Amino acid sequence: MYRIIYIAVAYMLLACRPTTPPATVGPGTLETLLIEHDDLIRSAQVYTPEGFDSSFALPVVLNFHGFGGMAQDHMTYTDMASTADEQSFLLVCPQGSLLDGFPHWNNALPGPDNKSDADDLGYLAKLIQALDDEYLIDRERIYACGFSNGGMMAYALACYLNNEIAAVACISGCLGDTSATCAPVHPTATLNIHGTQDGDVPYNGSSEVIGAQDATAFWADRNNTLASPSVTSLQSNSYALEHIRYEEGDSNVVAEHYKVIGGDHRWFNFSVNGKNANLLLWEFFDQFDIYGSR
Repeated sequence: MYRIIYIAVAYMLLACRPTTPPATVGPGTLETLLIEHDDLIRSAQVYTPEGFDSSFALPVVLNFHGFGGMAQDHMTYTDMASTADEQSFLLVCPQGSLLDGFPHWNNALPGPDNKSDADDLGYLAKLIQALDDEYLIDRERIYACGFSNGGMMAYALACYLNNEIAAVACISGCLGDTSATCAPVHPTATLNIHGTQDGDVPYNGSSEVIGAQDATAFWADRNNTLASPSVTSLQSNSYALEHIRYEEGDSNVVAEHYKVIGGDHRWFNFSVNGKNANLLLWEFFDQFDIYGSR
């Protein structure tokens, strides 16, 4: 069961991130969608873009907060609502459940080494169905992205809820235990954006997680791309970047990575050739649907 609470979009202050947030979410409509799952009431913030054509099925971007985060704060912190207004997609920020008092995402399957018993895959499958019931959405164009632990959840959807997900992006996150059991049912385009000075999720990985470049290579292998990527040096308004791109995968999907030289643990807002990181993210998603390249 689920229900919607309507919220007037107003000034929402950022509570948990050190960077300066935008003052508002946006001029569209922000709603809270409540869903009962596993005897819990789970919620998601749903942003409908301003001025969209109500007869047009909207693509969906699921955007997951990091460990300890809140969906409303993440909606503001990432400022993707402005991109949703410009590009006409439904923006959804789900709320993670508590683990030892902190909101989190359980990106792994049940097992003896998994500290969480939250059924987030089941919750998110139910959320997608609720979105389809309550809104006019394009089921062939559901995308997932996230920050830190939320990026790990986006990767998990590509592995375990792949029949619903067209493409994913991981920002300052990593590929964890999912790599051993990852079983996508279709080629899935992936994007990773990660800073080389990330002190929370190491760029090169650790004994427990796969680093950014190796995660990109993992998805390149899964997608059967060309073995060698193209590497392009770029200069943004705030960082030097390397754009690593594996091309010509099955269904013409790709695996891409932006290496942010000197970047720390954050949702990046750099700009390249007049395009900010959120627009680059959306333009990446927009190339693909559930069947591959559009």
